[in-house]
Parts: sequence; C-alpha cells; structure tokens
Amino acid sequence: MGDGAASHPAPRYNGEDRISALPNDLLGDIITRLPFMDAARTAAFASHWRQIWRSTPLVLRDADAHLSEATHVATVARALADHPGPFHTVSLFGCRAASLDLELPEWPRLLTTKRIENLCFHNKQTQLQTTLSPLPADILCCGSLQSLSLAFWKIPDDLLLAANAFPNLRKLGLVRNDMSDQYIHRLLVSSPILEYLGLVLNGKPERVHVCSQSLRCLFLGLSKVEEFTVVDTPLLERIMFFKPPYGGTDCVRFRIASAPKLRVIGYLEPRIHKLQIGGSIIKPDTMASPGTVVPGVEVLALKVNFGVFWEVKMLASFLRCFPNVGTLHIESVQPDPSVAAHEPTGEHHARFWKEASPVESLRLHIRSLFIHKFQGDQNEFEFLKYVALNARELRALLVVSPDKKIALALADEVNEMANKLDRPLFQPWTARGLLESPRVRNVLISAKVPFLGVRDPFRW
Repeated sequence: MGDGAASHPAPRYNGEDRISALPNDLLGDIITRLPFMDAARTAAFASHWRQIWRSTPLVLRDADAHLSEATHVATVARALADHPGPFHTVSLFGCRAASLDLELPEWPRLLTTKRIENLCFHNKQTQLQTTLSPLPADILCCGSLQSLSLAFWKIPDDLLLAANAFPNLRKLGLVRNDMSDQYIHRLLVSSPILEYLGLVLNGKPERVHVCSQSLRCLFLGLSKVEEFTVVDTPLLERIMFFKPPYGGTDCVRFRIASAPKLRVIGYLEPRIHKLQIGGSIIKPDTMASPGTVVPGVEVLALKVNFGVFWEVKMLASFLRCFPNVGTLHIESVQPDPSVAAHEPTGEHHARFWKEASPVESLRLHIRSLFIHKFQGDQNEFEFLKYVALNARELRALLVVSPDKKIALALADEVNEMANKLDRPLFQPWTARGLLESPRVRNVLISAKVPFLGVRDPFRW
C-alpha cells in the first residue's frame, strides 16, 4: 500500500464447522433462544445437533410460525411428538383444540408426561362459535407447571382436579373462561405456593371469592361481574385493576374482607368499583373508623372525573380509607358522553375542599403525588390547592398532560400557584408536562405487576 501500512488478507473459510465444536451447554442455550421452528431445523445439520435439540428443554411459541393454519398445527404437533422433553415453555395462541385433536389426539397427555414448566394456552375462537370448547382434563394434571395461563375454555365443575394438583405453580392466569367460583377456589386450594393470580372475567362467574394462604398479587379485569371479594389472603401485597380491551365494565362491588399485608392498590374508580371494607360500603360521606380503613396500603392509584361532584366526594372518602398512603396516583378521567351520570355537573368544588374534613393520609403521609392526564380544568386546580394547603409531608409532584398545549403551559401555572401559597415545602416540587401513550403505559404497568420488588408499579 502507498502509505506503507501492512496489508492483512481476510482469513479463508476452510469448511470447518466451528459452531458445532462449542460446548453442548452453550449450543443448547443457543437453541432455546431460537424460534421453535428454527430450533427444530438445527436437528437436520447433523446427528450431534439432533441430540442437542432433543436434550434441550423445549421453548415452543406458535406465534413464531407465520404459516397457514393446517401447516401451523402440523408443525406444533410434530414438535410435541418428536421432542422427548422436558418442555420449558409452551405458548399456543394460534391452534384450535379441535385441529390439534385431529393431528395429534394425545397432545394434552404429552404436555403432562414431558414435564412442562410454563404453559400459555389460549383457545383460538371463531366468530361463529357461541360456546367454548371444554378444556382437556390432562392439562390439569401437569404437576410440573410453574406458570399456567388459560383463555377461552369451558371448565366444568366435574372436571377432575387433584387436591395438590399444582405443587410448583406460582403464576396462574385465567382469561374469559366459562367456570364457576367454586372451581376457581379449587384451583387456588390445589396451588399451595401460588403467588400471582390474574383474572379477566366477563360475567362468568358473577360472584368471585378469593381465598389463598400464599397469594401475593392480584391482577384483575372485571367486566359484568357483580361482586368480587378478597376473603382470606394473609400474604396479599397488591391488587391491580385494569379495564379489559373488550366489552364494557359495569359497576362491581369489590370487598376487602381480610388482607393484612396489602400495600398497593389501584386503579380504583368510583364509578366502577363499589368499595366495601369489612361490612362497610364506602360512600361519598364516609368518615375514617376502625371498620372503614385499610391501614397497610402505601401506594394508591385512583381514576376520577373531577367534573363530577359525586366522584370528587368519593375521592375524599377513598383517601380516608387508606390513611397511611405515601404515594398517590390520580388519573383525571374525561366524561363519557354516552353515560349521563358521567357528565360534568358544571360547578366548581372550591367550597367542598375548603369545608372538607381532614384527610389523614394527605395531611401526614403523602410524600409523592402524580396526576396523570391533567387537562387544566379549574376543578383539577382546586384539588391541587387543597393538597398544597394540607399536605405537610409532600416532597414531589408530577403533573402529566396528554395535550401538548397544556403541557407547555402547565409547569409555569402550577409553580405560580405554589409561589402564591408561599409554602416553603413546595420548593422541591417539580411540575412537568409530558406527552404519553395510555396504551404503552398500561403495557408497562402490566409488565411490572409480577415483580413484587418494584415498589410503585404505576410509575413508568
């Protein structure tokens, strides 16, 4: 070369299979990270690779396969039949049970005998189906399961379930299954170390009672459910609500009977959740008493339409029910024009907050306040003023607006209000306007729910 630099020719490929020379445990790790069809294809390389594939715990996710349904089902069936197990993870979303039955009638038994650890099986429904397919009984005989998610199945009361059917199960998700409250209870009793329960219900059953000596987290989507009761859950730490993406959410009575370690709850909505603590139904004028409080809650999230006076009064009542809250999230909900009761009342609530009875959590405990979807409405500011005058321990405020124009002016307006009140505690406040995507935020919250080490799952 002209500049005198040494020239280094590229190394020649001599046909040697260097990947196959890697340690077997490393090759197995590579296979588990591949889409299951690509992992299965490695068996065609050589007998050594086939041995590695057969000795590696299988990860089978049918969403990885972009195939016609017939080829899809055949591929899944072949993988279930050919691999000796164990199965680390099997996630089936695109296979109808009837199709699998035709291709591989013994597929439920194979899942049981090959020691599956994580199973997610959402029965694929068609628009013409009016009834759900029955869940294969063998699925409930997988004692090796550590996590199980079932969706769109009919689970009759006479379906056999052993007393200790799931000795290793820690996570259970039940999504829109046709099953009774009694069978849900049997599933919980049969799972002695269960920590996480996710329930998405659409009116079946109408009344649910949760009782578990090991449960630590409840993730709930309740649509058309009349009553949901937390009966005896000595280890329960958090209850998380979300609105299912299908179907309306009617008013549901949510009762907390016994949850002494409950630390996190939200999003509670006055227009949806008719909260009952012990034997007391919480109303707009409820005052704090031994029978109306849950003292252990430290993180609380609420959804409130500040334009509806009844909801504002319920906000005050909810805050009295959780007297030791240190972190408060409030989502400002916009009115639903299709529901007359959700229309703004057209009045300002300054007088209400001025005359409101003291709220212990605001006065003595709340250190962080987050207001999401702030619209700049006068009644939202009336609540902020009440907080400013009464929250003695408040150290941080984050106001989030989905409107760019409001976001740009929000910080100055909130800080100006704080300066007029002449409160030295306001100096550490930060008010920022952020553009947010509710869909993304909900996904992030959902993802953080199972991780109990995350103290505040509502903060993203």
